[in-house]
Amino acid sequence: MKLNLSYILFIVSLLGCCLNASAEELTVVYPEVKAPYDKIFKQITRGIQSEFKGKVHHLKLPRTFDAEQQANKITTNKIIALGKRGMRIAKLLYNDKSIVVGALPIKPNGISGVSLMADPNILFDSLHDLAPNITTITVLYSPASEWIIAEAKIKAHKKGLILNSIAVDDIKAAVVAYNKIFEGSDLENTAIWLPLDPITANEKIIVPTILEKAWENKMVIFSSKPTHAKRGALFSTLPDNELLGQQLARLINTVNAKSRPSTVDTLEKIKLAVNLRTAAHLGFDYDTNERSGFALTFPD
Repeated sequence: MKLNLSYILFIVSLLGCCLNASAEELTVVYPEVKAPYDKIFKQITRGIQSEFKGKVHHLKLPRTFDAEQQANKITTNKIIALGKRGMRIAKLLYNDKSIVVGALPIKPNGISGVSLMADPNILFDSLHDLAPNITTITVLYSPASEWIIAEAKIKAHKKGLILNSIAVDDIKAAVVAYNKIFEGSDLENTAIWLPLDPITANEKIIVPTILEKAWENKMVIFSSKPTHAKRGALFSTLPDNELLGQQLARLINTVNAKSRPSTVDTLEKIKLAVNLRTAAHLGFDYDTNERSGFALTFPD
C-alpha cells in the first residue's frame, strides 16, 4: 500500500511539473510595419515560437503609441522586445519582468538581449574563407562598439590573426586614423573591419571615403552592417532571422528580472552578403560551391 501511495504521489508531482511547463507564457513585442518590411519580424517570431516551449502572445506597436499604455497590456512575466519600438517598452519593464531585446545593435546597458553584431569567431572565419591572405585586421571603435573589442582580440589571436584596435571619440579623429591606415605598408594583407558603430562606420562621411580608398589600394573591407557589401565592402553580415528568434527564446529562459548585470550576446548564426565585383578587383574568385553559400551577391 505504501508503495502504491508513493507511486501515486510521484505521478501527481510529475503531472504538476508538466502543467507548470505548459503554462509558461511569453509576450513578443514588435513594430507593426507593412510588407515587405514585416518579413523580418515574422521570421524572428517564427523562430521564437519554434524554440519557446509555452504559449506565445503577440503585441504589435503602431508607429505612434503610448508606451505606458501598451506596457500595461502585457500580463506575462517573460517578454521579448524587438526593434526600437520594442526597446521603449523594455525600458519601462525590465526592472520588474524578465526581458530580452533583439533586432537592434545593442550594447550592455542593463537590459539583456542579442545584438545584431555577429560573433567575432564567425566574422573571422568568413574573412579567412573569402580573403585567406589576410593576417592583420584593423578596427576603429568608439564607446558604442567598445564592448566587443576585448573579446574580438582574444578570438582573433586564437585564429592566428593580429587585431589592431584604435579608439576614437568623434568622426574627425576617425578620419585621421583611417588616413594613417591607408598610408601604412602591407595593405594587401590587412583588412579593415567596420563594426556596428555610428562614428567609425558613419554612413555619410566615413563609409564612402574608406570604400573609395580601399578600392584604390586594393584593400579588404568587411562589415557588420548588411548594406555595406552592396556599397563595395568585400562582404558584410546579415542575421539569420529565424535562428535569431531561436537564440532570443533560449536567452529569455536564462534571464531573471532581478539579475544584474545584463547579458548581451552576439549573433550565433549569420548569412553573408558578398560583392563579387570587389572580390574580382582584389583577385579573389569563388567557385560555384562557394557562391551557393552566399545569401546575397552584388552586383545583382
